[in-house]
Amino acid sequence: MTTLPLVLITGATGKTGTATVLALTEHHGDVVRTRALVRREDHRAQALRDAGAEVVIGDMSDIRDLRRAMKGVQRAHFLAAMTNSSLDHAVNFAVAANETRVQHVTALSQWLSSSSHPSVLTRRTWLTDQLLSWLPHTAHTLINVGFFADNFMSMLGTAAQMGMLPLPLSDGSTAPISNEDIGRVVAGVLANPTPYAGRTLRPTGPEILTPEDMAAVFGDVLGREVKYSEGTEKMMLKSFSALGRSPFELAQVVTYMREFRRGAFLSGGTTDVVQEVTGRPAEDFATITRRYAASDPMATRSFPNLLRAMARMAKILLTPVPDVSAWLRDSGVPVIDGEDCVDQEDWNRTHDAPNAFGVGRTLSEVVSFPG
Repeated sequence: MTTLPLVLITGATGKTGTATVLALTEHHGDVVRTRALVRREDHRAQALRDAGAEVVIGDMSDIRDLRRAMKGVQRAHFLAAMTNSSLDHAVNFAVAANETRVQHVTALSQWLSSSSHPSVLTRRTWLTDQLLSWLPHTAHTLINVGFFADNFMSMLGTAAQMGMLPLPLSDGSTAPISNEDIGRVVAGVLANPTPYAGRTLRPTGPEILTPEDMAAVFGDVLGREVKYSEGTEKMMLKSFSALGRSPFELAQVVTYMREFRRGAFLSGGTTDVVQEVTGRPAEDFATITRRYAASDPMATRSFPNLLRAMARMAKILLTPVPDVSAWLRDSGVPVIDGEDCVDQEDWNRTHDAPNAFGVGRTLSEVVSFPG
């Protein structure tokens, strides 16, 4: 009897990692076996087991754990959290994959991936993209994601209770994609990697939306009027800090919001990737919002929830504005005089085109991409 190829998913208890594991076990269990690398034993790890995945406990900072997780693997997916250790994780992953002679790897890259971006995480993502392309025995596919719909869903409670969507997005717009569609695309590539070898794919949602459009969808789903209001960068930093986000994360988010306002996530429009890889259309923003609203207690309007929302707002107002510049100066993180992607000629040449990095792009068009 032929043994099915074994696929390793790193970061498997993260949002897109979980979606990828579930897509593999639910839709591709007849062609691949799934192994999930998780940081600790908890209910999320058990849920992956219950779904049919083999679970391995390990730390991506320890190459010994990655070597153990990679044993017997033919295909693997790299997913790094937004931490200061992402490049260490990528190098460990690449070394272990090379030692094991993994046949094909995928990686969750960034639409902004650039060698000269102000964000150190984005520059490290670009380095990871290059690193995986150098593996001598391994084909690779980059899943180049723009703005996640999930980024907006933390605002559902505020929208439901106060009728506001306050974010510093200005006139920017994007085609927000669900974690589930990202997972389905990654799973589709890993289940049938040959057509995508050497490719960069950019899955998107089905339509370009402005912040006002997203506020209107929130209102339709929540059954009340929701208005977009232009927030400030300072309030965004206070809000993220109050939620416990690390200074490293805040330093990256500042640059991403600026790129959003300047139109970087509008470049290239929507793509055919979700439809072509998964055989089903990308989920629209209303469908995604309904799923989040069904599981978020704060999406239900009530007086107690209004009090909770007001308490959260008070906590944000009382939180000091994090000094991101001082943290960058004192943390030892490499800082360069970088360029936003919208100011880079090469980035615009390869990204600002219809269906940029869609499945229909030719290989010669894709390999011209610098990251």
